[in-house]
Amino acid sequence: MKRVPKIQFTRSSADARRGVITPLAAIVLLVVMTGIALIVNRLWLDAASLEVTTCVETAALAAGHELVSDELLKEKPDYNLLMERAETTANQALKLNTVAGHRIGINLTKGDNLLFGKLIPVEETGLRKFLQTDHEPQSIQIKTHHSSRLANPVADFMADLTRTDLGKTGAQIEATLDNHVLGVRPFENVPVPAYPLAILKDDPTGKHTETWELQINQKRGKDEYRFDPETKTVSRGSDGIPEIILTGKPRRGEITDANMQLLDFGSDLKSEPLVRQILSGITRKDLKHFHGELLFNGPPLPVHCSPDFENGEQDAFQDMTGQCRICFLYDQVTASSQKYDGTADCTNLVAGRVMAVQRADNQTTKIILQPAVITTRTVILAQPETADPAEQSKSDLKQTADPQKPVTNKYIYKLYLTR
Repeated sequence: MKRVPKIQFTRSSADARRGVITPLAAIVLLVVMTGIALIVNRLWLDAASLEVTTCVETAALAAGHELVSDELLKEKPDYNLLMERAETTANQALKLNTVAGHRIGINLTKGDNLLFGKLIPVEETGLRKFLQTDHEPQSIQIKTHHSSRLANPVADFMADLTRTDLGKTGAQIEATLDNHVLGVRPFENVPVPAYPLAILKDDPTGKHTETWELQINQKRGKDEYRFDPETKTVSRGSDGIPEIILTGKPRRGEITDANMQLLDFGSDLKSEPLVRQILSGITRKDLKHFHGELLFNGPPLPVHCSPDFENGEQDAFQDMTGQCRICFLYDQVTASSQKYDGTADCTNLVAGRVMAVQRADNQTTKIILQPAVITTRTVILAQPETADPAEQSKSDLKQTADPQKPVTNKYIYKLYLTR
C-alpha cells in the first residue's frame, strides 16, 4: 500500500504580523475615537455652557425688571407681590430660551434656586457680597448647577460607562438694581427712554400749586387714574399713587404761567424732531451740544425750552398713554426776548406715565401724569457698577467721584449683571 506523503502548511511571517497588528489597530482606533469624543464633548460643553449662561442671565434680568415697579411708590409696597411676579417672569424667560435645541428643564423656586437679597460691601476685601433677604430686595441670584445633560450623546455614553455626571451644565448669575442716579447717557443705537419734557419742581412764590413737590412728594395730587401692569392699559380709578396736572402756556399767557416745558435737545423746538423724541426717546445725536450725556451732580442744567404744544406733540403724548418715560424737573424758567420761549434750569430726573391728554378752551394743553418707576441701562450711576475699580473707565470714575451726593432716585433704576 502506497503511502500518501503529508503536506506541511506553514504560516507566513506576514500572517503572523497581521494577527498582532489587528488588535493593536483596534486599540489605537479606540483611543483615537475616545479622544475625538472627548474633544466633541468639550466643544459641546463650551457651547452649551454659554447658552445656559445666556439663558439664566435673561431670566435674572427679566426678574429684576419685575422687582421694581410702580408698586414701590405706594405708601406700603407689597414686596411679596413683586417677588412673586419676578419668579413667574423668570420661569417664563427660561421656557422661551433653549440650550442645544432643548429647554433648560428646570423650575425656579424662591428660596431654592431663585434667591432675593442685596449686595453689601465687605470691609476686608472692598468687594460686595450677596446677602439673602426679603426686606426690600434689590438683587436676584439664580443657581442652575443641576441641569440635565440636554441630549449630549457623548456625555450620556460616558456617564453610563463611568457612573459620573459628566456633561452637565449650569450657571450662577446675579443681577442687581441700583438707583444712585447721576444722569443719563444714550448709546449708539440705544436712546434714553425720556420725554423732552420738564416739570416745575417747586414754586416758593406760591403762584403754582401744581408742582412736583406739592402734588407728588407731599401727595396732594388727586388719585383718579390707575395703570394695569398686566394689560398695559390706563383706566379711571384709584391705585394709591397721586397724579399731577401739567399745563402749557395759555394762548395769551406768559411762559411762567405754565408748569411744564418742552426741552430743546437738538430739536430747535421744531415739531418733527420733538415728536420723534416723544415717541422714541433721546439719542446720542440729540445730545451733541451736551457732550452726549446729561448730568445732574452739579449746578442746574440750563436748557432752551418752550411751553407751547402744537397738535403734533399733543398727538404724540396721546399715543404714549400708559408708557413710562423719564422726565426732567426744573426750578425756574427765564423768558427770552421773544416771550414764547426761554431757558429752564433743570435740576433732576424723575419718571412718569401719561394717563390722559386734554385740550382746554383757551388752547392750553393739559397732561395728567402719574409718577412711575423705570429701569434703563442708559443711567449713569453715582457708584461703580463693578466690584473691581480697575474695570471702571477713567471717565466713569471721574463722574462718580462725588461722595457728598450719593442720592437715590426712587423713580429710576439701572439693572445690570453683577456675577
